[in-house]
Amino acid sequence: MSPPKPNQKRLPKNLSLACRPRRLPIVRQQETDDGNLRVTVHIKPYRWVQFFTGRPEAERTFALDSLGQEVYQACDGKTSVRKIIEAFARTHQISLAEAEMSVTTFLKTLVTKGLVAMTLDEESL
Repeated sequence: MSPPKPNQKRLPKNLSLACRPRRLPIVRQQETDDGNLRVTVHIKPYRWVQFFTGRPEAERTFALDSLGQEVYQACDGKTSVRKIIEAFARTHQISLAEAEMSVTTFLKTLVTKGLVAMTLDEESL
């Protein structure tokens, strides 16, 4: 995991696990023949791309395998990260530590790619 930027504060672990990930609006979603899920979202391209293409927006498609789909579909805005980890560990019969590492790393990727946002309710504080 990369260190936080100087002006970026990190949440304590207990608050991070209390966050509720939710899927962001997507352009389209389709299932492929091999069972993977392809999710397409709008992105704002880099300035140099905008300059050369003349387009202020672009689309980007991400393919999610069955494990990725499972975590992505669990991001309903109601289920906490902790509950997603517990369900993942139970379903795949792995330890909570393994599930925590896998799920949190993948969720971080989903957030970075603009597919998921994290919500933290006041009641969780």
